Amino acid sequence: MDECAKFSLKKEQLFNVERIMYGDYFNGIEGDGRPYIQIQDINLLMAKISEYLEDFNGGVKIPMDLVMFLDACDHVNRICRVLR
Repeated sequence: MDECAKFSLKKEQLFNVERIMYGDYFNGIEGDGRPYIQIQDINLLMAKISEYLEDFNGGVKIPMDLVMFLDACDHVNRICRVLR
């Protein structure tokens, strides 16, 4: 067998998600040892960010009434990575 043939990838293996995103906040935001993981479930990302928004709104006097659609969640994900 050809050496290159053993390591060939199929298109489905490379492009397995709609967007390539990584985050370190899925297991909580406390602590420094949070590993970055690839976000493969977009709906889980949106739910997690909405959950953090609800937690934030529960602790402030004037809540932020934001609609967390996919592009907004994508931007929040990038902001989290930059701030980290």
